[in-house]
Amino acid sequence: MPLGTVLGWVTGDTAGKRNNDKRRAENRAYEDAKDAWRDIERERIAQYEFDKENYENQKAEAEESIRFQERGLRQQYESAFEQQEYEYQVANQAYNKSIAQATSQKTFNEMAASVANQQQSNKLKDDLLGVIFEETQTFLDYKANSTGLRMNRDNALVQADFSGAKNAAKLDFDLGSLNIQRNQKRSESLIESQKAILEGMKAAGQLRARGTAGRSSAKSVLGVLAESGALQANIANSLMYAEQGMDLSVAQLQDMFILDQTMVLAARDKAMNDFDFGQGKLDFKDELDTQKITATRASIRDRDAVVRKEIENARLQANMNAEAAILLKPERLPELADPREVYAEYDNPETEDYVELFFRTTPPEFPEYIPSRKPEKSDFKYSLGRENEAAANIGGAVSLASMVAGGIGAFGGSLGLGNLGAAGGQGTFLGMNASTYSNIGNWLGGGQSIFGSGR
Repeated sequence: MPLGTVLGWVTGDTAGKRNNDKRRAENRAYEDAKDAWRDIERERIAQYEFDKENYENQKAEAEESIRFQERGLRQQYESAFEQQEYEYQVANQAYNKSIAQATSQKTFNEMAASVANQQQSNKLKDDLLGVIFEETQTFLDYKANSTGLRMNRDNALVQADFSGAKNAAKLDFDLGSLNIQRNQKRSESLIESQKAILEGMKAAGQLRARGTAGRSSAKSVLGVLAESGALQANIANSLMYAEQGMDLSVAQLQDMFILDQTMVLAARDKAMNDFDFGQGKLDFKDELDTQKITATRASIRDRDAVVRKEIENARLQANMNAEAAILLKPERLPELADPREVYAEYDNPETEDYVELFFRTTPPEFPEYIPSRKPEKSDFKYSLGRENEAAANIGGAVSLASMVAGGIGAFGGSLGLGNLGAAGGQGTFLGMNASTYSNIGNWLGGGQSIFGSGR
């Protein structure tokens, strides 16, 4: 027991007085408890209203959150549907535009192919005209050269014939001249022979006319005659030699004529050979030019066919490219799943103006307010306990002994009383320590037993 209790017991602060004080304290505690209960109840009611409102707000927020998700889902569906429609329309527009572009490209390809064919036709015409001009020029050159060769041949033949005629005329002239010379020589020889004979006869007659006879006269006559004969023989020899010279000249003229005629024939042969050779060259060249022109014309037509085939291939390739540029015809994508149909089972038929999409749990009702237990006066009666006045007096004495024992234990050494409790141990009085005295006092006062449990 505290020192104040002991002093109160000593000073007259008894258990009865303390019991009265406890009753008054219990009444005050009761009043305080009622005031506290009212304050706490007001706070609890306010907290209840706040919690209830918060609960309802949470329910509303949960519903709004679900509806927000549902609106988002519907909006996603509508947006996806609109986007799908838009993409389908754009794809259709692109497809139609690609068809229009391909058609325009094909038309342009036809125009380009037509222009290219026209240009190729003009090119073919120009090439063929060039070939025709070349062929005409070749023909004219051939005819001109051939005519020139004929003219040269004819001129050479005419010249040869003229030379032959000239040679024949010259031969006839020379032969005639020689014949004239021959006749002249013969005539001169005859005249001289006759003159020699007459001279001899004249001399012989003169000798005879002289009338000389005899051998000398005869010899003179014979001599004259012999001289006349010799002169005649000389004239004959001269004529013979002249005849031989003339024959030699005639032979020479005939040889020269033969030579000239041979040269004429050679000139004719040369003219014919030159003509034949030149004409052969012209014929070969003309045949070669003809083959060349024919091959050129065939090459031009083959090249024209190849170019036209290339034009056609280019047109087909351009048309294929235009066809390849056409986009695939768009098709609608599969229908989007309407969430209002997919989650129709979660729709609440009671909400006619709204379609629920998500499952909603049923929240529990907010519990009713349960007020706390109002404090009763009986709750505080004896709440501070009552003291047994007789036991309290004994307890006071025991407590005093305990105090004394404790004091002796604490101060015994300094006061010289340390040996009083030697038999029971340090800090004891009459064999019991302060704790033991305290337990005895509490038991006597209605508290805990000395064995550690309530009475």
